[in-house]
Amino acid sequence: MANYKGIKGFKVQSLASDPTANEGQIWYNNASYALKYDTVGAGAWSAGGSLNTARVIPGGTGIQTAALCFGGNEGPPVEITDKSESYNGSTWTEGNNLTTARQSFTGFGTQTASFAISGLAPGPSFLTNVESYDGTCWTETTDVNTAKVMAGAAGTTAAGIWFGGEPAVATTEQWNGTTWTEVNTLASNRSEMASFGTNTAALSVGGNTPPTVGIVEEWDGTSWTEVGDLTTARRKLAGSGSTTAAIVAGGATALAVAELYDGSTWTEVADLATGRANLASGKTSPSTLSIVFAGTPPYTGATEEWNGAPATVKR
Repeated sequence: MANYKGIKGFKVQSLASDPTANEGQIWYNNASYALKYDTVGAGAWSAGGSLNTARVIPGGTGIQTAALCFGGNEGPPVEITDKSESYNGSTWTEGNNLTTARQSFTGFGTQTASFAISGLAPGPSFLTNVESYDGTCWTETTDVNTAKVMAGAAGTTAAGIWFGGEPAVATTEQWNGTTWTEVNTLASNRSEMASFGTNTAALSVGGNTPPTVGIVEEWDGTSWTEVGDLTTARRKLAGSGSTTAAIVAGGATALAVAELYDGSTWTEVADLATGRANLASGKTSPSTLSIVFAGTPPYTGATEEWNGAPATVKR
């Protein structure tokens, strides 16, 4: 037999003022005599300052107002580069170079405390080399156990993880501030993915097994578990956020598609102005304030900033 709530529904709160925005909440404002609800706008990408050196497959760390771009490939005649630039929310400024030029690598950290991990050096040669940045200079630190390219990474210079990559491997290495240790592997061999999060809560998004996939895996500090797939399978993409609120954009071949993640489901949002692959991002930016830069075609220094519209009151 149906009860009262089953027939009439749940009670709408009557409040004297509007509460803190919480998407989906409904209430009656008894001061303005209005039934109201909270919703979130669409959000949009806008142009930021361009890099001084256009490039593909660089490393990227930081947040929208304090990002770092380093290494990559700037094309003939220099090709693999050691150049490093920092972003203040409007302008990129050249800083001290990496100790070893590299491309097709990854990193984690902030604008003033970052790692550049492994990758491809001129020659070409695969690196086990890791460099640490202190906001001024790059310095060699402890090597990883296995040299590879196009891997994923998440965390800080005090505690991080590094996973996947080519040659096709699923291995994960964990950094404790002193040494790298092999831990549980990804569920599938994968490279060219987007990656972000912390040492105990990270995402590996999309990539190439081959073929290109939309697989997403979540790291809980011990093991990897498959979660909700991307709407559009892709590789060579970038993103930022956390395991409960993330955004990814771009990918091969020169995709403009962006998707938001709420902890279980991916939803397409506004496209990038410039479709691109082999791009980088400020990986520690929240999903509402992401930043992407560099990439193809063919070599770009373009920067785009995502501003997810905040919750707004409607009546």
